[in-house]
Amino acid sequence: MNAATDLINCLGMERLKLKGTLVIWLAIFAPGFVVVVAFVAGYADGERFYQPGVNPWNNFCEHLLAGWSLFIFPLYISLLSALYAALEHQNRAWGYLYSLPVLKSSIYLSKLLVLTALIVLSHTALFVLGFCAGSLIGLLKPAFGFQNYAMSAFMPVACLHLFVCGLGMIVIQLLISLWYPSFIIPAGFGLFATLAGAIARSFQVSHFSPYLWPFVFLNNTLGVNNWNYAILGWSVCTYLLGAYISMFFLGRRSRV
Repeated sequence: MNAATDLINCLGMERLKLKGTLVIWLAIFAPGFVVVVAFVAGYADGERFYQPGVNPWNNFCEHLLAGWSLFIFPLYISLLSALYAALEHQNRAWGYLYSLPVLKSSIYLSKLLVLTALIVLSHTALFVLGFCAGSLIGLLKPAFGFQNYAMSAFMPVACLHLFVCGLGMIVIQLLISLWYPSFIIPAGFGLFATLAGAIARSFQVSHFSPYLWPFVFLNNTLGVNNWNYAILGWSVCTYLLGAYISMFFLGRRSRV
């Protein structure tokens, strides 16, 4: 077997493992939670947020992106990666996986690619559910004017870029989750890193934390020309380097 065949076979195994688990549902629930909070706030206090003659979608999308990038997205990756790795830890399946006639690197890469695909799903859900929620506010509260404007063009672009900004977090959290069998350690680490970044976000040094990169990328503005695009390169480099380091260390353990 070659490396590509091994990877395809491992991806097939991962797909079967995910059936009937909460992992995929979490990918929908996390962005759904942000959308519900923004919907409730917009529906109840829309008079404060949406001004006559101004596109209400701008304010609504700003609430979605701020809540998602600063708190929910990092916590979601931490919980998702820990829950995903727990599928193997709880069943003591690592010995079996490493006994299969496939490259150990393929086992790790298949998990990294599946986790990355789930993050793509979550950002797609954030955009779709956000559009549905805003449209529903327009139906229930016509005075806010949602039905008179189109959804802001920056929203799908922001979702795509925030996904890229999260690549660094993905590779870090997956390594911690695979290395430690305890669910508490990766979940707790992600929680601590998220809270520390949120508290210290006004300090320049905190911007080097991958857990703050999605928020730093937006740069407190809706203007796409003013977003911090350098973060995208940092995140991609962390993803690739982290994947190589993870394969190096995990591949040298008989069991994880």
